[in-house]
Amino acid sequence: MADDLAQFPIVVLESDYQETIGKIGLYDYLMTVGATGIEFMAAVPGRLQIWGPVFALNVQKAANLRAASTLVQMGLISGDTFAFMRQALGFSQSDIATMYGVTLATVIAWEDNSIPVPRANWACLAYRVCIADGRGMPSDFALNPDFRARMIRIFPNIPMQAIQQPEGPPCPPLVVPCGPLNPPC
Repeated sequence: MADDLAQFPIVVLESDYQETIGKIGLYDYLMTVGATGIEFMAAVPGRLQIWGPVFALNVQKAANLRAASTLVQMGLISGDTFAFMRQALGFSQSDIATMYGVTLATVIAWEDNSIPVPRANWACLAYRVCIADGRGMPSDFALNPDFRARMIRIFPNIPMQAIQQPEGPPCPPLVVPCGPLNPPC
């Protein structure tokens, strides 16, 4: 019975992987939001290396900001999302502690979900994320946010429409830490 079947030749396709090493193309950039199980994926330009694609810092920043502003739009208030937004804005934990007038241990406890992030502090950081990404801040958030694990595709290379940003929540002033790259305090 096996002889009755037509014999198809085995075709070996050559891989063009070696030819694409070092070339620029669109590759998937993955961003994980702490232990929530939520991952963002963005097809952004990168340069393929042997170990995988490498992305420029400005591309990573744009993708992280779009992912963080998407978290804000979803209303996911938690320590993991707070940490993700903080990193997307380029703040350290000590910057946040200084900004909100709390100890570094408090910020660490917020981010590891030991104590809940105060809603006003989360909203203030969320407002800064939305401003940085050019998105509007939602007026209200879901009472029961959906934290189920999933992958969300975002498009950081598509600019958001310019909208009139409403007055944000009362935020502490942005404190820039003193250092060699910053003006004297």
